[in-house]
Amino acid sequence: MVANELADVFLHKMPTSLLLAIRTYNRTYVSVLAKECNCTYPHAVKTLWGMEKLGLLRSEKVGRVKYVELTDHGKVVADSLNELVSSLGVNKAPTKNDAARINQKINNVISKVEAIQKDLRTGNNISRDAAIHFNRRLGPYYRELNAVRLLLETQPNSPFRSKVEALGKTLDKVKSEIDTKRIPPVTVT
Repeated sequence: MVANELADVFLHKMPTSLLLAIRTYNRTYVSVLAKECNCTYPHAVKTLWGMEKLGLLRSEKVGRVKYVELTDHGKVVADSLNELVSSLGVNKAPTKNDAARINQKINNVISKVEAIQKDLRTGNNISRDAAIHFNRRLGPYYRELNAVRLLLETQPNSPFRSKVEALGKTLDKVKSEIDTKRIPPVTVT
């Protein structure tokens, strides 16, 4: 309890969480950071923009996706911040090798995709609108899977690689199942 109060005195939650999350991922999407830090996308963008102005990170927009990564100065600051968080006794800083956290993320996506599969199997054919709905439900899990893949880039011998690849194949299979079950549009001649 005292450690959390000390952290509140010395650290602002959102910038600290975002900086430490970027440190964990190396290079990632802003949407992944917002989800990881439990904040809105606009709040994350505004906070990250301030950090970029300070030279702590750089961003790159590729299509609709905005990537961020720490600069050399940002890495030094993030490492120092992580040491401070640890010395305050707050164990909120994620680490690259946190196997339990990675496994939890993978299992969360698996359970969500299984729920979508179950809903999809309740009917034989689905309308165009239902297909769009199912595809929209799958979208965040593709992003979550990509976030886990980014984490695993730093761990070439991770035991989770095969689990992640199997999950990727399952997501593709569900997407294919949605397309197969979709009723083709009726054309009037």
